[in-house]
Amino acid sequence: MRLLFEDFILFFRKDFHFAAYAYTIVVVALSILLMYTTDFGYRLSYNLTPTSNEVLNNIFLFVVMYFLIVIPVTIIRGEYRNIAKTALFTKGLLLMCLIGFSSAFSWNNVFNFDKFSATEQSYIYKMLWRMCYLIFVLPFLVLLRLTVDRDVKGLYGICRGAHHVKAYLSLYIVILPILAVVSFTSDFQSYYPIYEPWYFTNVFNLPAWLNTVLFETVYMSDFLMVEMFFRGVLVIGMASILGRTAVLPMIVVYVALHFGKPVLETISALFGGYFLGALAFQTRHIWGGVIIHMGIALVIELLRFFQYYVLAFN
Repeated sequence: MRLLFEDFILFFRKDFHFAAYAYTIVVVALSILLMYTTDFGYRLSYNLTPTSNEVLNNIFLFVVMYFLIVIPVTIIRGEYRNIAKTALFTKGLLLMCLIGFSSAFSWNNVFNFDKFSATEQSYIYKMLWRMCYLIFVLPFLVLLRLTVDRDVKGLYGICRGAHHVKAYLSLYIVILPILAVVSFTSDFQSYYPIYEPWYFTNVFNLPAWLNTVLFETVYMSDFLMVEMFFRGVLVIGMASILGRTAVLPMIVVYVALHFGKPVLETISALFGGYFLGALAFQTRHIWGGVIIHMGIALVIELLRFFQYYVLAFN
């Protein structure tokens, strides 16, 4: 684990610029305050059945958050040549539109499952919603990798020769007790679990445990795609344009992705996103983020199952 933190500290020392970091922190703090103390934040939260306006709102949100950081920070650092690069704007805009669209796309407007029961329809839509990144983001990233980012190792951090994997596992073990404590807070209990098996006891005449496993498997794939997008393409992929500066705008967009979730989780996304982003830049892989992200999500689900079925915390 020592080598893991040495890599992180090395990145921080080379990347730290007081004005750039201070500006980024102020933007994040103000955006979190806006989203969690006004109705605007509620309207931008991600639902299973967003309207077309919410799709546009999400795209607008991500575009604004990304360029609100990447342009001023690049100027503050004096990296004026990067501002003149057309690829910064074309690639950045496309990526923000992609994540904004994928995060709020509504399957209800595409498919009609009236022949199924209400519970089965709900299950199908939950599954499809969790597959949005696989369906929309993954093909785009593969195409981008094959055409634009040919020099990038692997598929945006999905590659061989990963460093510090054992250290990430050790770090995850350290995080587990914290998760256990946080899972008892009211905010987390009101938001999690993402999948509530007690509402899906009779779906397609399959055992409840099987439907649970199927959903959680799709849910875990969600985090692989999140890591590939944020730590992969936004850090490793954009590094050819921005260098280390790619990390700061990434973490702000990553925080925006958490709007609507418990505020503690949104704040932790700032620190977690920076930590994983810095290490992705240093190591050029995202396996650490995949391990941490999937592990945390799965344990939170299991903890809430335990609280519901064993401790009767509904």
